[in-house]
Amino acid sequence: MNWNRRKWMFYSLTGGIFLLLISGCMRYLTHNRNDVLLEGIDIDQSLQVAEYELDRGKTGASLTIWAMRNQFFNESQAETISDLYFNYVDSLRRFDVWHITWAVSDIYRLGSPSIRTVLDNAYKDASKRAQNTHRLANRMANSEKVYMGDAHSGGRAYARKHLVVPGNKKYLQSFDEFLESL
Repeated sequence: MNWNRRKWMFYSLTGGIFLLLISGCMRYLTHNRNDVLLEGIDIDQSLQVAEYELDRGKTGASLTIWAMRNQFFNESQAETISDLYFNYVDSLRRFDVWHITWAVSDIYRLGSPSIRTVLDNAYKDASKRAQNTHRLANRMANSEKVYMGDAHSGGRAYARKHLVVPGNKKYLQSFDEFLESL
């Protein structure tokens, strides 16, 4: 078999696999907030998990904030998110910058006027960073539509191991349970 034919077959196969992977990749996204609200979520304990993961500094460190981004927050929780964002964003890998910018954007855009005031500087920074991170990061953070939900199976599995939702056995019951799972 000649080189051009092998090259064509390789790219055809690779492209086909890529299309199969992306066809169901974002199946858990929605524009309806009611579809993603977690009854009984403990935002404060989930933020403890988020800070722990950010301190660890591994790839995926920002995903706890991303996983809770579509819930309701009070001003104190929004301040914590802003602080975490500015304390860690410059040290994050591109993957995490993508997700934390998306998260801050969603929390800001879905928030009350007081939440928007608290997150204003973080939102402005996140919007700019998303533009320079990845085409999809820019779309998720800066489009007119708010893309909510776990996005894919990996996001859903991560959320269940990092968000504290007492009474819902699919999720952590406490920050202590998270620490015990390490």
